[in-house]
Amino acid sequence: MPTSVPRPGRRRATAALTVLASAAALALPSATAHAAGPQRAGADAPSAPSGTPPTAYVDVAVATVWTGPDSPRPVDAPALTDPVHPDAWQRAMTGEQQKELVSEGLTQTQVQYGRPVYVLEKKDGWSKVAVPDQASPKNPLGYPGWIPDAQLTRNAHYGAVSAHRPFALVDKHLKTQLYDDPQLRSKTLRIGVNTRLPVLGRTGKAVRVDTPDQGPKWLSAGEVSLHRRESDIPRPSGDDLVRFAKKFLGLPYLWGGRSGFGVDCSGLTSTVYQAQGIELPRDADAQALHAGGRKVAKDDLAPGDLLFYAHDSGTGAIYHVALYVGDDKMIEAHDLKPVRISRARFDADYWGAMRYLP
Repeated sequence: MPTSVPRPGRRRATAALTVLASAAALALPSATAHAAGPQRAGADAPSAPSGTPPTAYVDVAVATVWTGPDSPRPVDAPALTDPVHPDAWQRAMTGEQQKELVSEGLTQTQVQYGRPVYVLEKKDGWSKVAVPDQASPKNPLGYPGWIPDAQLTRNAHYGAVSAHRPFALVDKHLKTQLYDDPQLRSKTLRIGVNTRLPVLGRTGKAVRVDTPDQGPKWLSAGEVSLHRRESDIPRPSGDDLVRFAKKFLGLPYLWGGRSGFGVDCSGLTSTVYQAQGIELPRDADAQALHAGGRKVAKDDLAPGDLLFYAHDSGTGAIYHVALYVGDDKMIEAHDLKPVRISRARFDADYWGAMRYLP
């Protein structure tokens, strides 16, 4: 997403549960700490310093961050509720209404279930927030915007559990299901890729997690990877990034989208990298200019590099980013069309490429 132009019922589990006395009891994959470069996603980040705003947690599958409380239109009602209905919202919008999200700059980004936000201000049932795991030059605390209060909870217990437990990362499919029971029969909430929830225990086929609003729930062990801390996510290769990005093929384009329900260009690239353990800023221009990568010549492109496009024949404001696949192809979310593989465009608007891997 460019920043310089308008953007085109509980059931107590009893069966075979291994309740962990401590997070260290989990048999989790190990990984070595990696060298400097782009920041490892949440890499053992310290607690928020004193004086930071209060923290709330997203308690819907995905919360859209709006430019202001007056940004939503009547058609956007499915995106404002708890529970939220992201698929119904996108189906309800006409093509022109999709374009309005871009031309009027109505939405900014999205935040996954269970993720923290800093509450900067409250107004008429809305909270102005900063999203700490989505870096932006707009605010040093994180990506700013507004979320309906109905989609946030202040759950100090959940926050404490999240800070000290291993987590389950949804990374096998674009969407997965939370369940009430370890037999995975009673479905509750459908959540999206890159969601992280603190782990309380596991059975052979299910992982028990805490949630910000429903207490302990269950995930299929085959739908998640488990990590003690963010920095334990194994460092990806370029091919790993491409394989993960291909999971998004066919996903609808959504201006400000950053979830398994819809993405925009930089929502795609930042999510792919973050789910693979590398933190990039939220927006395309910041990914190019403020992410600690290095510029790569066209002849030296490798899978996983990011390609950027700018106005004024490649010299102006950056408006688009795509992920290089290899063989002069790239994966992109562009022009309100679903995520797809395209021929890499080395036209007048091509700004250049950046690499964030060693």
